[in-house]
Amino acid sequence: MKLPSPKLTTRMRSFIDHAILHAPFWDVCCDHGYVGIKALVSNQFPMVHFVDQVPHIMKRLQTLIYQNRELRSEHQYRLHVCSGEEIDIDVEGTLLIAGVGGFTMKNILNALIDKDHLQCDRILLSPHTDEKVIVEFIISDFFQALYSVDDKKLLTEGKRERPLYILNKKRAL
Repeated sequence: MKLPSPKLTTRMRSFIDHAILHAPFWDVCCDHGYVGIKALVSNQFPMVHFVDQVPHIMKRLQTLIYQNRELRSEHQYRLHVCSGEEIDIDVEGTLLIAGVGGFTMKNILNALIDKDHLQCDRILLSPHTDEKVIVEFIISDFFQALYSVDDKKLLTEGKRERPLYILNKKRAL
């Protein structure tokens, strides 16, 4: 049985399009997991991490992926049943946080920085609410020392426009 490639909105497809290929992909606050599943079936990422604190969501994802084991080995994805703030390993590659508000995004990023686990080269942020909070954070001197905001796109989803902020890690000189 082959894992179906989920139908994604233009906004969700853009998350994959802006990820760094051949590097780990983190779908934080993954909810239904469609973006992470699309990353998984694309075979363009060596590891896909799904993060959500709701156990039944992760159980459903595990069942769906397990039923299709021949497509990907267990070593190519990992489920983390926790809040984004509780991630306790290095986050590398691309970090996507979408579908939550700016306060939650800020809390996740702060927690990862405090634990020295924010090691990714790219961050994709698409807040549903509280955009001002996350914008103030990512343009702060504190955060700008680590990452630069390289682009902002407005993506239409239904009748709404949602932002996508693309941030890249600053390189040491």
